[in-house]
Amino acid sequence: MLNYFNPSLSFKIHNLTFLICIIAFGILFTSCHNSSIKSAVNNSSADSSLSKQHGGDTIPARINYYTGLISSNPANANAYWNRGKLEVLSKSYMPALADLTRAIRLDSTKSGYYYNLADVEFLTGHTHEARDAFMVSIRLDPKNTDAMLKLAELYLYVEKYEDAITLINQALRVNPYIGKAYFLKGMIYIEKHDTAKAISSIQTSIEQDPNNYDAYIQIGLLFAARGDAIALSYYDDATNIEPQNPESYYDKGMFYQFGGDYDNAIKAYQELLQIDSTYKNAYYNLGVIYNEDKTDYTKSLGYFNQVIKYDTTYYMAYYGRANCFEMLKQYDKALTDYNHAYRINPKFKEAEKAYQNLKSKTH
Repeated sequence: MLNYFNPSLSFKIHNLTFLICIIAFGILFTSCHNSSIKSAVNNSSADSSLSKQHGGDTIPARINYYTGLISSNPANANAYWNRGKLEVLSKSYMPALADLTRAIRLDSTKSGYYYNLADVEFLTGHTHEARDAFMVSIRLDPKNTDAMLKLAELYLYVEKYEDAITLINQALRVNPYIGKAYFLKGMIYIEKHDTAKAISSIQTSIEQDPNNYDAYIQIGLLFAARGDAIALSYYDDATNIEPQNPESYYDKGMFYQFGGDYDNAIKAYQELLQIDSTYKNAYYNLGVIYNEDKTDYTKSLGYFNQVIKYDTTYYMAYYGRANCFEMLKQYDKALTDYNHAYRINPKFKEAEKAYQNLKSKTH
């Protein structure tokens, strides 16, 4: 048997940096004073009129439109602002910083200009500059809850948790119904290892925003860490919101797998693979289940082959396949894969040990 299930593939709280990147892009294009968090497409009358004028709504077309406005009036701060936001959408961060900075030089009274500049500074890792710009944005508009929450997010990122909570509470005093605020507070409590408060905050987030996919996933993970089957209902809610997102299926499979319900784990992973046939961790976990729990080494081998097909550096898959070959008495192939796993990751001593043990038995 394999007897080596990689704990790094277990259910766990999502990577904070990754989550922050998602939130940053999600609320980058908000208005300068909008506690309900709307997208720039809905907020920007200039973008809307542009779409009508040009019969198309591509980012390059809109950038060209604002470039034309700037050429005809180089003092048009709003044009620099709008072009800068669009440049971020096309991941042209340096031009975006230049345009947003230029907008502020032309008009330093707009909270939204500082907000968007701060957001790009944050996305590009300039946390001090981002902090300063968010603070100016809030000073210019004390009801700018977007800026408060983004600054709170920044403080979360740099582990200044109490400062982050203070800003979240400040935003909630302006508008107590912001679901994202409670969700962000929940993420802070996760980082502080206060599970009870994290669950309470995320539950409140869901009450305010029942369509927050990430909230259902996060609270599901918190209950899963306790071994509480209520996690499954939250994963189902997430699936109902985004049925084509493989994440909820994977988390459900992990819950079943760690709970020893291998048939339901297999079902969840297979449903996932119908959505994304390249999801290598699902193939890996199926390989583990069929190796360790079903002792079907031929079927297990097939799943590890699929992992390697999509990722030739997945050393654990080589290790798992090697074990299958060993159990099927295909020793030369087993030795090759054990050795390959160790060469990919020289710190993986288990592969080296398995190689040496098998070699001593067969040569």
